[in-house]
Amino acid sequence: MSFTTRPIDRDKAEQELQQHIKKATNAEETAPKQKHVRACIVYTWDYRSSASLWQGFRTQPMLGDEVQTFKALISVHKIIRDGHPTALKEAQKQGDWLDQCARSTAQYDGRGYSTLIRNYVDFLHSKLRYHYNHPEFNGTFDYKEYISLKGIDDPNEGYETITDLMNLQDQIDQFQKLVFANFRPSSNNECRIAALVPLVEESYAIYKFATSMLRAMHKRTNDPEGLVLLRQRYNGQHYALIKFYYECSNLKYLTSLISVPKLPQDPPNLMGGDSPPPMPSRQPVKEAPAPTSTPAEPDWAAQQREIAKKQREYELEQTRLQQQREVERQQQELEALKLQQSFEEQQRLQLERERLQREQLQREQMQRQAEGRLAELERDVLALRGQYERDQMLINQYDMRVKGLEQENQLINLNAQQQLASKDQLVLSIQEQINIWKSKYEALAKLYSQLRQEHLELLGKFKSVQLKANSAQEAVDKMEKMQKEIKDKNLQMADMVRERDRAKNELLRWQNTQNDEIARLKRDLEMANGRVEDLGRSKSSEVGAMVAKFNKEKQDLEDLAN
Repeated sequence: MSFTTRPIDRDKAEQELQQHIKKATNAEETAPKQKHVRACIVYTWDYRSSASLWQGFRTQPMLGDEVQTFKALISVHKIIRDGHPTALKEAQKQGDWLDQCARSTAQYDGRGYSTLIRNYVDFLHSKLRYHYNHPEFNGTFDYKEYISLKGIDDPNEGYETITDLMNLQDQIDQFQKLVFANFRPSSNNECRIAALVPLVEESYAIYKFATSMLRAMHKRTNDPEGLVLLRQRYNGQHYALIKFYYECSNLKYLTSLISVPKLPQDPPNLMGGDSPPPMPSRQPVKEAPAPTSTPAEPDWAAQQREIAKKQREYELEQTRLQQQREVERQQQELEALKLQQSFEEQQRLQLERERLQREQLQREQMQRQAEGRLAELERDVLALRGQYERDQMLINQYDMRVKGLEQENQLINLNAQQQLASKDQLVLSIQEQINIWKSKYEALAKLYSQLRQEHLELLGKFKSVQLKANSAQEAVDKMEKMQKEIKDKNLQMADMVRERDRAKNELLRWQNTQNDEIARLKRDLEMANGRVEDLGRSKSSEVGAMVAKFNKEKQDLEDLAN
């Protein structure tokens, strides 16, 4: 896979990348949108780096939400498969983030994704370890003949490579079974089905590699017995894949995204061609001389017996091979059943461990709650003790304050007595001053009454003068008002004269118009009367003609009747 580098703004591309990550890992229980995951993959090919991608996954607030974390793992799986090779290498350094994903949802399993997340993280760890140990394989396990041949140059190394490849295939098988086991009829399984898409593609790619490498190993070692364990394991994986692909082919959503591979019912023959041995060829019969035909009969019978013998041998060989394949198939089914039982036992133990962990967690939470309650009560006791001590200190302060107030009260009483004595003396001196001011007031009152009388006389004189001035001013104002009114009346009269002239002209124009209209109507009436008279004359002539015609026809009928 290759993409051309597009000359776009790096900052803008990173901003869009963050939006694609956010939308691909939203909280809706649906599959990650392919266009958003594809945009992340294209980014790794455009810039040959996935650093910003991992930074985006780390900064998104998805941990703690089961659905978002599971969708993030699906997206990561697709990115390290289809992204630039640097994305696969840089993903090998993100093990801590994957572990954090597994831990973040350990205590939340409301929608059944917690177990899936932990197993998905384990599978991704195994995949990344395999690519780290075998860097010649790319993320998609695209089949390349030279890689399969290179892997078995050293038989021991080839055996180890095939074993690691089959271990990864077993993990895929276990995880897909867990996904199917977690389907819920009452909820939308689209998000869970989305995890099967890369598993189908990856398992088939591994299957093709394992097939090619095992065939090459058989050709190179010439020791089929040494590879019997690998063959048995390969056959078991073949039947497991058939079942896996059959179950996937029944999921409409999955088949709308990818084409599910179809494997033959029986495993391919790793030691030779897949087709059965050919039928024995029939040997040609030599022609006898024409004159003597009798000696040819024994040769022909011998040939028929030889052919029948070879046919029986072939049928026996076929029967033996069929029985051998049936035994191998039964062994493989038995081994597959054992693997299934082992997986179910592991799953049961895993569920039991999870239950014990949940119970332990509940006990620890209850213990922490009890310890927290005890600490809270101890804090309350300390707070009450501190409050009591503060209250005692406040009471002591109040006692000291009361004593101080009592002393201040005594001082105030003493000062009040002294002030009363001094005030008595002050009252006597004030009384003397009052008498002095009283005599002064009486003198001023006499002076005030005299001045008031003079003021009243002056006011009378002022009013008379004011009245005279007001009467003169009123006369002037009335004259100005009358002049203004006369001017307004003149203006109104001029307007009325203009209006009268305009009305007179309008009346004359209207009369002329009416006279013309009356004359026109008279002419129209005369013309109408003329037309009526003409019409009357024409109708009278027509009626006369019709009467004459009627009388004539009547006369004719009477003549005929007579």
